[in-house]
Amino acid sequence: MGASKLKTGAQLGIDVGGTFVDIVLRTDDGCEHSDKLLAEPDKLIQVIEDSVAKLLAGAGIEGSDVYKVIHATTRGCNAVLERKGPDIALITTRGFRDVLQIGRALRWSMYDVQMDKPTPLVPRSRSFEVTERCMADGSVRTKLIEEELRLLADEFQQKNITSVVVSFMHSYIAPEHERRAKAFLLEQCPELEVTISSDVSLQGREYERTSTAVVNAYLTPVLGAYFRDLAAMLPRLGINSQLWIMQSSGGLATAEQAAKAPVSTLESGPAAGVLASTHFGSLCGHKDLLSFDMGGTTAKTAIVEAGVPSKTTYFELERSLNRRGSGLPVDTPTIDLVEIGAGGGSIAEPRLGILNVGPQSAGAQPGPSCYGLGGDKPTVTDANLLLGYLNHERFAGGSMSLDLESANKAMDTLASQLDLDRIRTAWGIYEVVNLEMERALRLVSIDRGFDPRSFVLVCIGGAAAVHGSYLARALGIEKMIVPPGAGVGSAIGLLQALESVELAQSGQILLDEADASERANSILKSMEDNARKNIEGSWSDKDLSVRRAVGLRYAGQGFELKVGLNESGDIDIEQLAESFHVRYEQNYGYRETSLSIEAVTWYLTVTREQEVSHSQNKLAGSDKDFEKLTRSVYLGDAGFVDTLVIDRSALRVGVPINGPCIIEEAYTTTLVLPDDVLTLDASGALVIEIGSTE
Repeated sequence: MGASKLKTGAQLGIDVGGTFVDIVLRTDDGCEHSDKLLAEPDKLIQVIEDSVAKLLAGAGIEGSDVYKVIHATTRGCNAVLERKGPDIALITTRGFRDVLQIGRALRWSMYDVQMDKPTPLVPRSRSFEVTERCMADGSVRTKLIEEELRLLADEFQQKNITSVVVSFMHSYIAPEHERRAKAFLLEQCPELEVTISSDVSLQGREYERTSTAVVNAYLTPVLGAYFRDLAAMLPRLGINSQLWIMQSSGGLATAEQAAKAPVSTLESGPAAGVLASTHFGSLCGHKDLLSFDMGGTTAKTAIVEAGVPSKTTYFELERSLNRRGSGLPVDTPTIDLVEIGAGGGSIAEPRLGILNVGPQSAGAQPGPSCYGLGGDKPTVTDANLLLGYLNHERFAGGSMSLDLESANKAMDTLASQLDLDRIRTAWGIYEVVNLEMERALRLVSIDRGFDPRSFVLVCIGGAAAVHGSYLARALGIEKMIVPPGAGVGSAIGLLQALESVELAQSGQILLDEADASERANSILKSMEDNARKNIEGSWSDKDLSVRRAVGLRYAGQGFELKVGLNESGDIDIEQLAESFHVRYEQNYGYRETSLSIEAVTWYLTVTREQEVSHSQNKLAGSDKDFEKLTRSVYLGDAGFVDTLVIDRSALRVGVPINGPCIIEEAYTTTLVLPDDVLTLDASGALVIEIGSTE
């Protein structure tokens, strides 16, 4: 995008995905300059540095004009999925060595006799016990025997173990033994990375808390070094800004904070995409949204209700078939996402004679066959190219052209295995991946009690807008939005994020106890004091926004529902009980007024409220008629149809265009189906009224 002058400063958003790096530079006058590059893992820092230097030059500003740099990355998730982290060890309370191996008794696939439980990041051979025991009320039953830690420290040095987890029973209420164990181990081995579970999670479920601490310890050496390398790159460009890291919750943390708690960044990129969907949905006048983010490796979906993304404090890595209990649990605040292995690079292959797509991805190297970089397997991008949806001469903002011959060759190989022709195979890939993404959208909406027909679909990511209209039809959604810059949507979403501190702490209280209100207020005050210690000296009180919530359940139940507290923070027990009854009835269709209500987990979020700059409406049109180009596009039963192709910059605000048509722009393509009506909104977003679903 073209340069402009007289800028007072700029912000930089950098999103590293599994296939692409998306970078957006936004100046204070609202202009955006963006770039999309292949995420080459061996030289990632250099790729980012070269791109930022190019964007600074294109914007006509110096690195010293950049006052905020925000980053999101999938490196944490990938390190866990690919098992590319270090060998780590676990120290537990004596008698609880097998906490990770036992996990939960839940069978996520009840009738599958060959069901595999998730493989722990720490094998039993590197799980160790020490003598100590605290009770659920915080009392000490058995003191910590430090001599046992000395023997373990010697063993760690002999085995070259550099990262250790300490997770003791009931440390969420009595963390002193864990803190002493950490101090003792560091006295013996100063170079050791030590994660204690009470620093990562203050919730009471032993398995989930230990698993979260283990994931954190696994990532600390990996992401710590990466964040340091990225921070060291900025001064080379003249950028003196603090490096901020997106958290899974949608808030920001400093690079130093993120390096200590990298588990909080696992879903940083997808979270930024949801923020972008929320922002642009609001600009178009819609608050109830289904965010659909499809990139090169995965597709992510999330619900935004009344302008607020749905959040959870529990998610799982490596889930199988999106079933609870099938993955590694992580207990950290997260935007509630459903993520599947369905992206532009997802590989199509026959399994038992049936076409399957994903979750394996061609990634950035070698990439889809049409990239011409050595890939020889057909992917979703190859299918979209052969179906006429993509412009092979200009892809990823014109940074590369696509190789039709390689795509044809890869597709022909698969077609012969399935006994189909080339185009029917490509269309099959398109249909199968749509079904997978439809399933993800149903999981995040219908399975959570939402009717998708009352939501607007927002498409984020380079590949989403090619599939969005079909998905909207399948779910009965009547309107779809494609924001400006959707192809680098997560990087734009980073610039909407606010700095925040989020805490969760177990504290079981029956609401009908005489001192319930007093105990609840004491817990919340303690949490707020801890949050303020984290931000002491860096944020002004007048900038702070504090939100509180509590997880409630009927006494005797195993899981709770999260209920917000009033803004004052004072606990009104009767009002809180009624709010829980209403929420429970909404979820399950009835209430149990005869049962006591138990508070289990308390939540506190402190946010630094700041004004967020917005981009100028560079894509809100032209006063000239657009050039009427056509391309042969495959439209299902209608076969190939000569279809209008329009450059997005040539659209006029408020002028409707009937489908079918293709809207092309840098980094993404939008497919508008027959009976759809497209209009360019004043915000620069494409708003598509979806045609008949019959």
